[in-house]
Amino acid sequence: MRCPKRIKPIINLNTPMMTDKLILKGPANRIFRLLSILVLLVYIFCCSAVINPASAQMPTKTIYFLSGIRDHASPTVGGRHEVAKDMLVLQHCIDSVANIKGVKIITKYLPERSALNVDDLKGVDAVIVEASSVTSSQRRTHPIFPPLAAGAKYDKATLAYLNQIDSLQAAGMGIMMLHWGITAEGNLPATEHYLRWFGEAGHPNYTQNPLGYWIVTPIKAAAKHPILRGVKPWVYKDEIFSRLIVNPGDPYRTDLLMGESPETNQSEVGSPKNVISPRCIASAYEKGKQRGVLWGGMDFHSALLNENYLRFVLNEIVWVAGIDVPKGGVKTNAKQLQLAPINKTYEKTKIPEGYIEPKLPNTK
Repeated sequence: MRCPKRIKPIINLNTPMMTDKLILKGPANRIFRLLSILVLLVYIFCCSAVINPASAQMPTKTIYFLSGIRDHASPTVGGRHEVAKDMLVLQHCIDSVANIKGVKIITKYLPERSALNVDDLKGVDAVIVEASSVTSSQRRTHPIFPPLAAGAKYDKATLAYLNQIDSLQAAGMGIMMLHWGITAEGNLPATEHYLRWFGEAGHPNYTQNPLGYWIVTPIKAAAKHPILRGVKPWVYKDEIFSRLIVNPGDPYRTDLLMGESPETNQSEVGSPKNVISPRCIASAYEKGKQRGVLWGGMDFHSALLNENYLRFVLNEIVWVAGIDVPKGGVKTNAKQLQLAPINKTYEKTKIPEGYIEPKLPNTK
């Protein structure tokens, strides 16, 4: 909108019919002053709209990063299951995003959340969760689900709380689960909610978590999905929870990545020993305003140094929060992402061609 042009007076005060001065007295004078102020305010508003038309309308997106307690906590497994450090790095990357415009992003990190109500999640656009399985301990390991023995049932209050999570997601709060947290492992209520949130869930004696060097390839049929923008094939070391049960023929789920490994610590039926043949390892779920992502990787903290892997995870976070993923994928100005030493476990497993060892940045 342009500033209004100078308006010529409707009345020519120099005509013979008028006196040298136009004098308004009483109520007429007050009305004239009010109209003058109104015209001035409209003029200021129009000019400010030209200078910064979107300043008062910039949307805000709020993303919460939640981590459970750290398991595998021993000196021999440094750099693995770094749930807190992973979340802090990803939060830093989103805070330092370089190519998302027109959106104000607010982030918050909540360690070891133990609430049984949704008050702290109201108004949040996405929750990003990395944790152990809900059944892995009698302690509260999962920021969303309280502990529950396999085959047991939650009480009415807990079920009501989980139904509130359902309502928040249906209204637009995206949910993303990472690594071991994607599996319910015998927790039937959690499995039912996962199938509603993600269209898939881990299942005992079926879901696997092979550890080795993975060859990861975006699925061509999903090439137009925003999460795959700028993501190219990569080779890296990880333990990926995969082989999930799904809702058959679900039109809301999109498979994103295929993964395979020449040698891991597990085997699968129909393949040579310790060989993982190509399988789907990542999907996205979208149903109305509802968005959800399960990502079974994120075991090794050093994986965040892989450019394509990091871009894939950042794209997931942005997409699940309802933010448009930029062309070419999310880029960040964050530096020195490595916060834990690179674990050397399983270095004797077969390394595929194309693997590049992550390098520690100079943190001095």
